[in-house]
Amino acid sequence: MTDVDLNEIEFQCPSCGNDLKQPIGKLKAEERMICPGCGIGINIDTDRLANAVEEIQRAIAKIPPEITIKFFR
Repeated sequence: MTDVDLNEIEFQCPSCGNDLKQPIGKLKAEERMICPGCGIGINIDTDRLANAVEEIQRAIAKIPPEITIKFFR
């Protein structure tokens, strides 16, 4: 499992509105999720989701650790 696989996604069931939360790695392994509220099967494009998370992580890595603010008069 990679660092991206440990990230959790939160969403609502499209059928009953139940709040759902799953790590990307678990969704990838199981290919679909069953809503505990209504029992509907939910398919998620986890490869696309994982790619988006990786892009966000690369963007965050580019943020400098400190930002200097200068004031002028």
